[in-house]
Amino acid sequence: MEKIPLSITLKASLENLDKVNRFVHQWSKKVGLSSQSERDILLAVEEAYVNITKYAYPESTGRVTIYSRIDKDRLIIKIKDEGIPFNPLQFTKAEFNTSLKERKVGGLGIFLMRNFVDGVEYERKGNCNLLTLIKKKSRDIFN
Repeated sequence: MEKIPLSITLKASLENLDKVNRFVHQWSKKVGLSSQSERDILLAVEEAYVNITKYAYPESTGRVTIYSRIDKDRLIIKIKDEGIPFNPLQFTKAEFNTSLKERKVGGLGIFLMRNFVDGVEYERKGNCNLLTLIKKKSRDIFN
């Protein structure tokens, strides 16, 4: 079996989104996530990665490192960047009770990210943002 890298470091650019998705796909298969769970974790990682490429480095292009590991029946993805501090867990929730014209811009992607995975953690370590996404292996029969 092909050895899957434990991490991948990339320039924070939308051009590298395909590489990010391939990395997460390999780990999803290794842990045995169902197709739906794999789509969920891919969308959550993609949302986090795209936000980093757009907002973390406003004056330059930085790097992003994505780490992956299996812990019992969970896939744990850690996303690290050295961009401006941003804790998505402190971001106000998306507004659904107001009309589209009255809604504030932003927040929907973070809302979706948090709903696609089973756990989200954030910490600022030194000059790094460290976002952890946890997806449990599904117990359904549609693997």
